[in-house]
Amino acid sequence: MHAVIVGAGMGGLFAALALRESGQFKSIDVYEQTAEPSTAGAGLNIPPNAARLCTWLGVDLDGGDPTGVHGAVDGGRAAILEATRGIMPDGTVSTKPLDHDTAVGDGAGFHHMHRLDLLMCLYKRVFELGPDSGEGCPIQVHMGKHLEALRQDDTTAYATFSDGSTAQGDLLVGADGINSKTLRLLWPDAPPRRWTEVTCYRGLIPRNKVAKLTKLDGSPMDYNPIDSFSMDARKNLKAYVMTYWVRGGEMLNVWMAYYEPDSAEFETDEGDWFPVDPAEMKSRMAEAFEDDVRKDDVLALAGAVEAPSKWGLYDRDAFEHWHDGRICLLGDAAHAMLPTYGQGAAQALEDGAALGSCFKLHGADVYSALLHYERVRHYRATRFQFASKFLFKHLEPEDSPERQQILKALDERDYPVFDHEQRAGDNDSWIYAFDARSIGDKLPLKKLGPWDFRSRSDALQARSEVMGNLWTPAAPLSGDRQITRAEVEQHDSFDDCWVIIRGKVYDISEWKDHHPGGPFVARMHAGKDATGEFGDYHSKMAERHMAHFRVGELIE
Repeated sequence: MHAVIVGAGMGGLFAALALRESGQFKSIDVYEQTAEPSTAGAGLNIPPNAARLCTWLGVDLDGGDPTGVHGAVDGGRAAILEATRGIMPDGTVSTKPLDHDTAVGDGAGFHHMHRLDLLMCLYKRVFELGPDSGEGCPIQVHMGKHLEALRQDDTTAYATFSDGSTAQGDLLVGADGINSKTLRLLWPDAPPRRWTEVTCYRGLIPRNKVAKLTKLDGSPMDYNPIDSFSMDARKNLKAYVMTYWVRGGEMLNVWMAYYEPDSAEFETDEGDWFPVDPAEMKSRMAEAFEDDVRKDDVLALAGAVEAPSKWGLYDRDAFEHWHDGRICLLGDAAHAMLPTYGQGAAQALEDGAALGSCFKLHGADVYSALLHYERVRHYRATRFQFASKFLFKHLEPEDSPERQQILKALDERDYPVFDHEQRAGDNDSWIYAFDARSIGDKLPLKKLGPWDFRSRSDALQARSEVMGNLWTPAAPLSGDRQITRAEVEQHDSFDDCWVIIRGKVYDISEWKDHHPGGPFVARMHAGKDATGEFGDYHSKMAERHMAHFRVGELIE
């Protein structure tokens, strides 16, 4: 068979390698719209669940020269950090070692990298298997190819590009990112990307410059990253600052985000990022950390970032299907998520590994392979997509003791690497010990998910503890009204919040302060249809409890 992949980013290149490994393809062609390999942004994390897949396919995350030029095809230049540090509002520090070994015991490790370094080490491996390599199933990358049209018949999928060229294959994979043209062409009614009202800045600081950082008055920083080979976080109710080393410790990645609900800057912007004046960055961070003891350290970092870029953070609600006939989606095209979980790139790599395994199992039966791929990947990837939204907990009030008790009883999932506040469960094996190549030997049932790390008895006990103590209103709603969508949309504020779930309308204005998901639920979904998020996420017991807040039935 022959495979066509649209998009030569991280997901597309990795999918090419994994499909080749399946042994079912004679050749693979990858089509990329940019004229030369490039990627926006600065740092990212390749956690153990993705790093072990890179090792499997011969992708070198560690062997490159940390002092080499940008864009060098010489393997990766990862920084293997020792710990995470939470620098708290009172100026104290909480440190948590990174578990590079995981429950698997394979030492797969966390690899913090410049995005371009990861892309280039993927290119390096792909070039080693190119048409001139003499290897079987060569992979060829074609640059400057903007997708314009798609079609398919019973035997072949076809792509047409803006320069008039075409491609055809037994399989076509859309790995073309959050602005996926493949998605728009095949599923025009899929949920659009959504502006989250969070703006972020990204950039890098060279190590020698980090070593010299001082506060505005010339005194040393309270917590200079040069003193710790760690990922550091500083957050409050309006903003989040994260730093970590990349390129073997030669560069410090800086990510600064703040909540800006009244900004219209990104509402209609189609670009993902643009350069920004460092003075603006400092001004925003000064405002976000006003009266915060960490303010001077934050401003020292903000003032040192070289060539910073500004991003509007977008996400997209989950949608049901990722494949149609011989065409499928992968990575951000299928499940764009926020960076809060550190799993965006990892989930794209997991997609590729699972896709390859599905073809290894089903051979030339493309339809069975793609259905199997969707079923093993959809639930897991969309859980990260869903959870990434709720990790912006710095945008909501602090947890109540009641809600902390609920989360601990459920052993719920926060970002375990940065769970310095011990607000939830700390079993991270479902994330980092996971092997996406293990897809089973038969087509699975729909919705197999990550929560099965808990034993049934533990899950039932936690559920019993929680369900017996959930808050209920003094006067439950009758739930007998008929409500139009227009009426729901009028209740679209944090304090007056209605949501639609599976055709029923709920008033969560009071409930939000007692619910495990927290007040951010109201901020994200006020006045909107939340079926895609909540419909599959809640248990039957939870749905029975929700009846207390049911306003009525939605009428279209």
